[in-house]
Amino acid sequence: MLKTRIDEFKKLNVVVVGETITDEFIPVRYQGQSMKSFCPVFELVDGEIQRQMGGASAIARHLEGFVAKVDVFSNDPSDIVKTRYMDAGSGQKHLEFNHFNPENFQNVTINTSDYDVVIVADFGHGFCDGLDINDGFHLMCQTNSHNFGFNRLSKWKHKKKKSVCIDLREASLQINHRIDDCSDELLVELYDYELNAEDLFVTLGKQGSVYTNGKDINRHHTFPTQIVDTIGAGDAFFGFAALCSAMDLKSKLYLPSLAASLSTTWLCNEYAVNPQKLRDHADRYI
Repeated sequence: MLKTRIDEFKKLNVVVVGETITDEFIPVRYQGQSMKSFCPVFELVDGEIQRQMGGASAIARHLEGFVAKVDVFSNDPSDIVKTRYMDAGSGQKHLEFNHFNPENFQNVTINTSDYDVVIVADFGHGFCDGLDINDGFHLMCQTNSHNFGFNRLSKWKHKKKKSVCIDLREASLQINHRIDDCSDELLVELYDYELNAEDLFVTLGKQGSVYTNGKDINRHHTFPTQIVDTIGAGDAFFGFAALCSAMDLKSKLYLPSLAASLSTTWLCNEYAVNPQKLRDHADRYI
């Protein structure tokens, strides 16, 4: 069944539009707190600094092995850099510094009729603010520490979308009250509130995911796995949710949930989902 679904994607021409985020990982060792100030002290540990391309570039890498072609319209990787100081032993993140150069962003025009699937990954750093695009795309409008409360789905309400993918925090901001458990009633409220989309996907963390087209509601559990890092799992889910929505597959949650689960088995965007990895991962649950 999984092979059949994967084969259905092979004819698709896809474009991913949005911010590329460079993730840097610098190994450190915690030494304690300064005696003269409330300041943690870290020792830089000899070792290679890891740099990974996240955001729109990561979504494109996940999909490129499954479809006919993937084009990417994005910023230069040096324009958005997130530097994380990670404990050399445990891998725990101690500090993070963000560096942005939004003045370098170029306006982009996309004709959705040129592609079978148009994916817009708006991470709220400004690249998508100058995007000229007609209706018919798949949207993720992410909330993070940099744009909390300002990068909401409502900014895209005048565009008709094929699908929208959000998490619980983004859902809470959308309807202006906290959502801890996305009931069917709340899901319908989300769908009816300035969404302007055919399909809605909501990721629920440990609770799995839920989908509606305004009539049908489907839910899917998480796949139990040994989690290394959850950063990037939502991007993997979104990319495959867009494909499932575009192909109007009857089961729209299985493949995105499986891909997201697989992506948690490595650090951030260290690797990409590919057909063989995905089939191997699925075999664990047969």
